[in-house]
Amino acid sequence: MEFTTKKTIKMAIVGGAVAATALLSACSGNSVAGNGSPVRNAAETAAVGQVPEGGGRGAATGGSGAAANGDVDCSKYGGPVGAPGRTKMDLIAVAATDGTKPGCTEAFTVIAEYYQKLPQAEGPGERVLDVQGKWTCARQAGSAGAKGAVVCGVPNSSLQLETRPSGEAPEGRGGKFPNSTQRVQFAGYDAGTRMVRFKLVTHQDSPVDGRTYRLPLQKGGEVFSAATLCPSDSVTIDDQGFGSRPCGQEQLIQQLKDGNPVLAQITVNGDDRIATVKEIYRP
Repeated sequence: MEFTTKKTIKMAIVGGAVAATALLSACSGNSVAGNGSPVRNAAETAAVGQVPEGGGRGAATGGSGAAANGDVDCSKYGGPVGAPGRTKMDLIAVAATDGTKPGCTEAFTVIAEYYQKLPQAEGPGERVLDVQGKWTCARQAGSAGAKGAVVCGVPNSSLQLETRPSGEAPEGRGGKFPNSTQRVQFAGYDAGTRMVRFKLVTHQDSPVDGRTYRLPLQKGGEVFSAATLCPSDSVTIDDQGFGSRPCGQEQLIQQLKDGNPVLAQITVNGDDRIATVKEIYRP
């Protein structure tokens, strides 16, 4: 997109002892490219409260950053972001099925604080629990090393943002899983984003590609136990070997938190949310 209006704003970041210049667009659809550190530019963008049209809290739609699935590429307005020494990525305000999404100003503020708190992060996933008083951020499963893609969410909320390599759709989005049935082995649960992790498997229970994917559970979705999801004295399966005993999503989540690698068949709805989980019985 060509620039039609430009403003040059120079500001000092208190406590940072550094000054940087960021170009901020005053018109809808204009791109903004920072001149200094992407993290510093992100903090400046948030600090001045400059939000592109369609980039407001809970209403980040429209503009050149809007994707077909409703996500907003905030880096089209404020430039790429990344921790020092790592690949710079696009910052995405992720659209929930109810249309809720963070504004780009909030997204830049959150990711900048996350990078600042990395030295105090927890474990190999670099999880930070308290970002801006409510967000939880962590590196995505299977995203080690320089790639370092990050996902942030607000517990008990649909607000989510993430980073991704430029031009790349996140795992489990972009038309890969909607309206499909998959055979998977669950690998865990991300409480901050309320997503389950899993690997695709064949009918021989061998990994398809070795990658770990993430998807949210559909609210009110069905879960059926064969033997371990909801422990019972008897096995409850249908004629295809899938669990038939109704079980709750809370039980599934607890099993995943406890490290149980549940094998299951999942049905994914059109919004990339897992609507049905049927445990696959293994004698």
